[in-house]
Amino acid sequence: MPTLLSRPSAALRHHRRACFAAVLLGLVAACQPRRASSGAPPALDTLGIQAAIDSLAMRVTRAHETGDAALFASTWARDGIMSLAGSPPVYGRDSIVAAFRRRPALPPGAKMSIHPTEIRVLSPEWVYVMGVDTLTTPDAGGAAPTTATFTFLVLVKRTEEGWQTYREVLSAN
Repeated sequence: MPTLLSRPSAALRHHRRACFAAVLLGLVAACQPRRASSGAPPALDTLGIQAAIDSLAMRVTRAHETGDAALFASTWARDGIMSLAGSPPVYGRDSIVAAFRRRPALPPGAKMSIHPTEIRVLSPEWVYVMGVDTLTTPDAGGAAPTTATFTFLVLVKRTEEGWQTYREVLSAN
């Protein structure tokens, strides 16, 4: 008659091996990298989005340097808000473009450059950009050019018209 101390039966040994194999397979499966489910959002195309933001910055620069109000309008979302230091916020693309048209024209040879210090892709529809605008104006008398800098924070959104400025806060340095 077998006792608890006697050798386990073949059936019991097989059962133990099966349990050990099941535990081992479970541990191996738990250590594997997780795969995205079919409902997971696609990976962000950050390089493509950053290229679109660079293109937007070039259009803003060109609009300022040439005074092209239509080009400037294309860079703003319809429901955009612009906030300049010392002035009340300007609401909506039409009002922002009207303010752009009222600004004094840049002198001949003036150059604007945009230097982002941080570009953060928040989602497929939202990006924020922080940085410094530099406006270099030549002196008519041949002296050294004048340089002015402005710090900006811009929230950009993807609209049906493409990437456009949604909010901008600009302050002179």
